[in-house]
Amino acid sequence: MSEAQGQGPGLVYSRLLPEVFAGYEDGAPLTVLDLGTGSASTVAFLSRFRARIFFADLLEHPMALRPGEDPNPLGLQQAIARQLALPDDAMIDVVLLWDYLHYIEIGTIEALSTVLLPRLHRGSRGYGFGALHGSKPADANRYGIADREHLLALPSDQDPQYFAHSQQRLSEHFAALRIARGTLLREGRLELLFNAP
Repeated sequence: MSEAQGQGPGLVYSRLLPEVFAGYEDGAPLTVLDLGTGSASTVAFLSRFRARIFFADLLEHPMALRPGEDPNPLGLQQAIARQLALPDDAMIDVVLLWDYLHYIEIGTIEALSTVLLPRLHRGSRGYGFGALHGSKPADANRYGIADREHLLALPSDQDPQYFAHSQQRLSEHFAALRIARGTLLREGRLELLFNAP
């Protein structure tokens, strides 16, 4: 029996979330970077570990390029590093990307990848969502983790521009983490498991 009882509002079964935390027993040290809004459910779930959690809602403080704008890679990298505000000793085990990569242009994805790469290790994993057939999901969502098998996906009042990058484009431009698997969630969203290269 899973920890989430019933199918409450916003509760979504995930096939890949268990793989993100596979090998991490309760009480194990774990460093997590959450690129979402930060949710109480995620904090509650991660409290079972000896977790260091870093939240950086990059949509709240956008640094994405405007469409067609020429990227300044070094400037973007510096802006992202400031926003992440990771301590020098932080090595990330899990990156919760959610759908953030689809709200930024390729130049910003490459800059984020460059900033994350030295913070990851061979066993680092990521979790996020892909664009299905190049279309935007019905609702922009705020995400959280309910338990090892369930997400919370709640409506968001934000409606930033959505770029719907294909898996191929993400693979070409987000070198920090590689797409290992993808599955279709019941509600039509494509979930992705990423591994460090």
